[in-house]
Amino acid sequence: MADRLKIDGTELDRFFRDLRKAQDSFTALRRALHGHGAEGLGTDGLDKACDRFQEEWRYGAKEIAEQIGALTDLTKKAKDDFREVDIALEKALEKARNKGGGT
Repeated sequence: MADRLKIDGTELDRFFRDLRKAQDSFTALRRALHGHGAEGLGTDGLDKACDRFQEEWRYGAKEIAEQIGALTDLTKKAKDDFREVDIALEKALEKARNKGGGT
C-alpha cells in the first residue's frame, strides 16, 4: 500500500527550482527599478504617472517575491511531512506483516 502513496520528489524539486527562479526574477526586477525614474519622458503629469506606476510595480514585485518564497517553504514542508508519514506508514505495515497481521 505504501508504494501507491509515494510522491514524485523529482517533480517537486523541479517545482521548487522554478519557484526560486521566479522569486529571483522578481527580486532582480525590483533592483533594476530602484533608483530609476521616468524624468524627461514627457509632461510633468506623464512623469508623475510613470513614477506612481513604478512605485506600485516595485511594491507588487516585492510582495510577489515574498509570496513565492512562502509558497516554496510551505510546499517543501508538505513534502517533508508527507515523506515522514509515508515512512511511518511503511514501518507500521511492515510490523503488522511480520506479526502476521496482513499482507
